[in-house]
Amino acid sequence: MLFKALILSGLALSAAGPLAAGDTVAVLSSASGVYMEAFAAFQHTYGEKVEYFDISAGKPVIPSGTRTVVAFGSMAAGHSYPPGLNLVYALAPGFTVGREGRSGAIVKITMLADPDLFLGKLKKIQPSLKRLRVFWKSPSYAGLGQYYAAASSHAGIEFTTVRVGREEDLPGIMRSSRGQADAIWLPPDPLLISDSTFPFFTEFSRANSVPLYVSTRGLALKGAAAAVGAGFAQAGTAAAEAAAALRDGKPLPSRIYPKGYQITLNAPAARACGLIFGPELIREADYYLP
Repeated sequence: MLFKALILSGLALSAAGPLAAGDTVAVLSSASGVYMEAFAAFQHTYGEKVEYFDISAGKPVIPSGTRTVVAFGSMAAGHSYPPGLNLVYALAPGFTVGREGRSGAIVKITMLADPDLFLGKLKKIQPSLKRLRVFWKSPSYAGLGQYYAAASSHAGIEFTTVRVGREEDLPGIMRSSRGQADAIWLPPDPLLISDSTFPFFTEFSRANSVPLYVSTRGLALKGAAAAVGAGFAQAGTAAAEAAAALRDGKPLPSRIYPKGYQITLNAPAARACGLIFGPELIREADYYLP
């Protein structure tokens, strides 16, 4: 009910058309679905009215006086904005905005949960977890091992990343992964995950009794044991906090993890690879498939 109210309030903020002058404006890849859900949460947290532009309807014309653009979606994030503007972008998994030619701040709100929280939650889901194998393809995930190095050390987990090149290489990559991991994880990588590739991972999980973890509810319901990751509204909230910090002149890191996360548990998929969820974990889950 809260998300529905936020979305309705967000829809009432602005109609398509010229943007009004303001310190902060938002650009959405589409004024619908998950982008509007994230923007509604952004607006609710930001507190001040922020006009938005639907880039799918036409090129945004950023008004004079704007200091920060908040972009939702890869299409919106990838648009060419004036180089001196600050750019906060969210809902763009596998996409990174380069610094070349830009003087304003660039802040990415990642769809991943904070590394320490994420790995700590995986240990709660699977206490025996000691070796986690991570598959990726998008260049933006090349530094994943570095980002998770400290957290994996704290959690006592061997964190191994595997780059996937061509789709036809997947069968061989999965065969070479047998016996090398207690669980596998797929970050939200749109270049890797598709209707044709995801079955390789779910079949490997079942055949080898190795739980598969993902970051989004939709993939968990398609056959992963569990999902732990930031929700769309949580990403919008984090974007609002980043925009407010930039408005107040505060420095920010180039990557921000939303403070919260969502847990989806798929009990049938977990049981198929020998994993049973305890009652405490089930109560904590945002969504549970029995």
